[in-house]
Amino acid sequence: MKKRLPISRSLIKLAAFVVILMTSINSYAQKAKLQTAFIYQITQLIEWCPDGKEGNFTIGVLGNEGELMSELNALNNRRVGTQQVEVINIADLSGLSKTNILFVPQSQFNNIDQVTSRVSGFCTLIISDRPDSVTRGAGISIVYDERHGRLVLEINTRYMRANSLNVNRRLIDLASNVHY
Repeated sequence: MKKRLPISRSLIKLAAFVVILMTSINSYAQKAKLQTAFIYQITQLIEWCPDGKEGNFTIGVLGNEGELMSELNALNNRRVGTQQVEVINIADLSGLSKTNILFVPQSQFNNIDQVTSRVSGFCTLIISDRPDSVTRGAGISIVYDERHGRLVLEINTRYMRANSLNVNRRLIDLASNVHY
């Protein structure tokens, strides 16, 4: 008869921790991939103001968002109309400049008032992953619903009009929540 070796509780806890860590890493990567795909689709479904059609089409990310930056960098050199996409990382508020899209992650959202005042007049679409960010200064909120493994989109059409961004009806139809 073969004797079983007892499995220590610490080994079981370590195994559980590794499984949870791998799942969360996978969900962060999945979230970044989905957000990137959605951001690129958004570029195709908005008619940008005249200033937004000059030079490169710039997508900026505020703060340290490694997974998202890694995914967004795949968009470099793609085109939005006649413009070449350029993805930039903006470390902090002092680095804010003219961008077509500025992604403000949940970790940076406490600065949204300063962000909106600094990009005012730039024809910039502020996108965030914070739920209900469209009620606090963003034009679009892309929230990852982990339970269902999908993105939920919210749009503030008042923001879009104020920033001369004409939204295609297909984008509005995709939104789960539209603020007029």
